[in-house]
Amino acid sequence: MEILKNPNFDFLGKTRYFVGLSLLLIIAGFGVMAARGVRYGVEFSGGTQLIVKFQGVPAIDRVRDAVDKVAPGAVIQSYDAAAKNQVLIRIAVVGEAELTGPAERVLEALAAEYGQNPVVESSSEIVGPVVGAELRQKAVQLTVLGLLFQMIYIGIRFGGAVWGSAATIAAFHDVLITLGFLAFFNYEITLNVIAALLTLVGYSVNDTIVIFDRARENLRQRRKEPLAKIINDSVNQTLTRTLISNGTTFLAVLGLFLFGGEVLRAFGFTMVVGIVVGTYSTIYIASPIVVWWQGRGAGRPPAAKAAL
Repeated sequence: MEILKNPNFDFLGKTRYFVGLSLLLIIAGFGVMAARGVRYGVEFSGGTQLIVKFQGVPAIDRVRDAVDKVAPGAVIQSYDAAAKNQVLIRIAVVGEAELTGPAERVLEALAAEYGQNPVVESSSEIVGPVVGAELRQKAVQLTVLGLLFQMIYIGIRFGGAVWGSAATIAAFHDVLITLGFLAFFNYEITLNVIAALLTLVGYSVNDTIVIFDRARENLRQRRKEPLAKIINDSVNQTLTRTLISNGTTFLAVLGLFLFGGEVLRAFGFTMVVGIVVGTYSTIYIASPIVVWWQGRGAGRPPAAKAAL
């Protein structure tokens, strides 16, 4: 496209609108999570996850009615390709006693309801509530530590805490908005989702570093110009690379989301949302933070440090 050969958009001039949009999305996300609660997968909440296979095509409503008699509140959904006739059943843990026997009770109930359509267990997974709580704690710790170490690294590399802080705030912003979208579309927080979120943290920071590197080069050559203009020009200079790189990644994870099957759907959705939000936050969150901080006397690095 001709417009991308030499782009000259006023990105930073529109900052207030996009910061407002981010705040709106984050608040809305927290509102959805407060209203519905956070849906944790079996790995984090504790319970039993059972995959059953029918000989013929199962009717999900009949499966739900049968399972509800022995495990009220269980989550029932089709699993994998429709031709495989598989159903995923998630049973939340109520007490330690519930960890023993729910799979057997469900299979018995289904066998009684589906005498003409034999059903067998494909796989089952059991997680205790204590283990689930520990996994939740470790997932939060891992995410926070990842953000912290990246902030330290970027701060050292660019010779100022503002650069590392800006990239870290943008990555944290991406995590919050992505979690909000997951809650809105009623996805569970599973280990796959945590893996996707950690991937997005690294991806977002890497995307931010590309712009910061160009800004650092421009700072050495244009030391008398305002930092806002230098960073805005840096965003424009790297825009084509950003769109090509992130666009290619987006198409790949979109394919994963659409065609990766039930197991990878939440992972793919998290990546799709995260790539879009991460690209947006690099331009409209991380870069403006550096300029804003500079206006308070802390943003522009010394020339010697900028040359690192």
